[in-house]
Amino acid sequence: MIASRERLRQLLDGPDLLLMPCCFDALSARLIEQAGFPLTFMSGFPVSAVRLALPDTGLISYAEMLDQGRNILDAVSIPVIADGDTGYGNPANVRRTVRGYARAGFAAIMSENQLAPKRCGHTGFVES
Repeated sequence: MIASRERLRQLLDGPDLLLMPCCFDALSARLIEQAGFPLTFMSGFPVSAVRLALPDTGLISYAEMLDQGRNILDAVSIPVIADGDTGYGNPANVRRTVRGYARAGFAAIMSENQLAPKRCGHTGFVES
């Protein structure tokens, strides 16, 4: 079986434009795979919405995202790209996030370059 990272590299090296629906839990990831998409992206906004009923404004933790990601990865065989948010803190936190996501089996990680508090471009900051 080809490792998830290698499969992602093959897809990116191919001639096709890739459509990558976002998933937020194991079921949504499995439905994306069953619909024939070659990869998916675990997006922080819907994960925050389904787990906390809150927008993606830095309120969901690294541990919650990693837990959700492990469930997603267990449900599918297609590559999953992780939303690494801002790395959840300082450079040591970023290193921990990248290593943890890699160990979990994500094919890649997308990270944002923002200062705290995190801002989501399509919502206002929410304080609870």
